Amino acid sequence: MKDELTNRQKRRRRRIRNQVLAYSILIIVVVLVLIVGYVGGKEAIRYIKNYNARVNQAIEEAESSVDIDPVVESETVQMQENIDSDVGQAEVEENSLDKLIVSLMNDMTLEEMVAGMFLVSPESITGVGIAVQASDGTKTAIMENPVGGLIYSTKNFKSEEQFTEMLTNTRSYAKYPIFTAVTVECGSNTTFGMEATPKASELTDVDSVWAAYGSIAGKLASYGVNMNMAPVAEIVSEDGNTSLQGRTFGSDATVAAPLVSTSVVAIQDAEISAVLQKFPGINSDTKSLEELQNSEFVIYDMAIQHGVDCIMVTNAKASVLTGDDTPSSLSSVVINDVLRNTLGFQGVVITDYLNDSAITEKYNSAQAAVAAIQAGADLIVEPKNYKEAYEGVLSAIADGTITEERIRESIYRIYRVKYKHVLDT
Repeated sequence: MKDELTNRQKRRRRRIRNQVLAYSILIIVVVLVLIVGYVGGKEAIRYIKNYNARVNQAIEEAESSVDIDPVVESETVQMQENIDSDVGQAEVEENSLDKLIVSLMNDMTLEEMVAGMFLVSPESITGVGIAVQASDGTKTAIMENPVGGLIYSTKNFKSEEQFTEMLTNTRSYAKYPIFTAVTVECGSNTTFGMEATPKASELTDVDSVWAAYGSIAGKLASYGVNMNMAPVAEIVSEDGNTSLQGRTFGSDATVAAPLVSTSVVAIQDAEISAVLQKFPGINSDTKSLEELQNSEFVIYDMAIQHGVDCIMVTNAKASVLTGDDTPSSLSSVVINDVLRNTLGFQGVVITDYLNDSAITEKYNSAQAAVAAIQAGADLIVEPKNYKEAYEGVLSAIADGTITEERIRESIYRIYRVKYKHVLDT
């Protein structure tokens, strides 16, 4: 596989290796400067808003106190020269991409933009029991419901040929670019025709992580998949949450962070959007603010620096951040205050599955979708009733609860991801 890497892939891979040392030192410094012991609620929000300043200070301290290996330093200097020489071209491409997206949005109706904020199963819009092909029924459904993406599960996969044809036909029916999403993590699970790889907990270096997720990404790309809801960005102890056992890169954030970031780059080098799951952590309500700062936040911060396309927000509550029992996926504190403003994520925020009982016990489909958009989410995943959720959002726009500008913000972020490779040469 290494012999087949493109120049862009080789440059990114070198960058991962070169930055592992620097980021590991940065993480250690950040952990050392964190305040021990803290009070939650409003004070927690004030504290977390100072996080970026602390990280910047840590970077300066790390740069002034660490001796970098001459070979690494030489490669880093060369990499910077390459980056500098490409700045002009990058700016031209950035402006061209913006113009392309704005032009596209100007041609979309409000109804199309709202539909474009939903990521649902094919069954949700076709009404069939189990979708295993995309024919006239799918074509009609997608024309009537131009959703932002379809998410497939193992029940939709019967063979490599069948799945490839299904996705190819689906994309051909869509008026606008569409996400074709799956969830495939590394491990012995051989769903979607995957070959077994070591579990995340068994991968201890960037090369083995690259090999595992590179293999997965290559297979998914051959089907026409362009979004993978992986990797898991949480940490868990040996006696921690059983649903996460084997799926995470261990219990040490300083070890897990570069491995998660390597997974992201390996997936996205195959032109598949990676989706980190699940922010700020499904066990976040059992942790203090300091524990979150020392664990998941460290991992997400590095992945954001490495350009992860999408982050999924859990339905679990995080009262240490919000001060109440609001599900994280419906919380503006979690999405806007913490994920966007504190950690600086400007990519696509995806909700957890809104047909989950944690949501449906308190909200109907319309209420959940509206609350998620108000909180800052861009893609709404699998509400219990898609039609009800879609119409609920349109009604909220009509009565002024949600502005059209808010919808356009999300569509802009979504299409920056969908079109990120359109100008590649």
